[in-house]
Amino acid sequence: IDRLRNMKNIRVAIAGGGTGGHVYPALNLAAIIKENWNAEFLFFGTRRGLESTKVPAAGYPLILLPVAGIQRRVTLSNLLVPFKLWKSMNICRQKLKEFQPHLVIGTGGYVMGPVLRTAQKMGIPTILQEQNSYPGITTRSLAGRADRVLLAYEEARSLFKRQDNLVVTGNPVVLPEVAESKQELQKAFGLQPDVLTVLIFGGSQGAASINRAMAQIVRQKDFREGVQFIWQTGQRDFERYREQAERQGWANVRLFAYIEPMARAYKAADLAVCRAGAMTLSELMAAGLPAILIPYPYAAADHQTRNAEALQDKNAALIIEDNDHLPQSLREALKTVLDNRRLIETMRQKIRELHRPQTARLIRDQIQEVLREHYAATDD
Repeated sequence: IDRLRNMKNIRVAIAGGGTGGHVYPALNLAAIIKENWNAEFLFFGTRRGLESTKVPAAGYPLILLPVAGIQRRVTLSNLLVPFKLWKSMNICRQKLKEFQPHLVIGTGGYVMGPVLRTAQKMGIPTILQEQNSYPGITTRSLAGRADRVLLAYEEARSLFKRQDNLVVTGNPVVLPEVAESKQELQKAFGLQPDVLTVLIFGGSQGAASINRAMAQIVRQKDFREGVQFIWQTGQRDFERYREQAERQGWANVRLFAYIEPMARAYKAADLAVCRAGAMTLSELMAAGLPAILIPYPYAAADHQTRNAEALQDKNAALIIEDNDHLPQSLREALKTVLDNRRLIETMRQKIRELHRPQTARLIRDQIQEVLREHYAATDD
């Protein structure tokens, strides 16, 4: 790779995928880089992950790797994992040699393993971006040889052996500006202005257990008095709950399969009920929206609970468990918060304080430092 004095024109490879929690940070990082450099990008992902549709839709080239994760149960597919890894490493070596990136960035998921490992062996600078308060095993295994590890949470720092390459920047969040007022948005959602509004969502695909619990709660007419709901069910459950809403007359409940952009719903709401994925929490911080968090119980290393605890410890959110008692515990939590306007305002203030508005600048500065370290002027 050429050594350059003026790093205005750069080539960047980005690897990360599987879920939106890895894909959206990758796309947001690309947006930050495009604002500061004339950049060319090459993404790496898998056919099974969300990146297979989201990255091409954003206009970026995507290399699909056969790499697969090891299943926790004993399966024949586990026997193919070493072969798929070897094949992925060969593809990475070929594609990186052709693309000649100045920088390789990983945002999580097992797909970034062969990409960043290959880049490190080739002497290409690497940056990891870790969204969670409890970093994944792939991130921890690559961090020792990375030039920078960009952390979203200070709590993650203690889980890395090497410390000198760690920088807490926050998560790269891109929330579009919303011109309408809160009252205008509530009307746009078909609701009453200046009525306590709860936003329920479980990610783009919805969360079945949250949907079931909310259905039991909103059936109770006495609970619905003085409060209204914006509810994103996900496409899979939408028709079922839409029919229930019509049949049972849920007058103050507005159902959606999917809401885009979510920034409008964040601004219209007083409280959120949702999972505790890292990017979701970062968006809530940016929006200043307090939440009742229901961590996904099967997340790797229970990282959603750890993410949620980082907010609850600072009085910015409440946590309830996703178990057989979810309908009852969620109703009680909602009643506790909605009956206490002062508590809502306290939580709103605390979650706003956790937002890092300087994240894009910090990430830009770290990228610039890494580029300067590797491509300092050498003309004599």
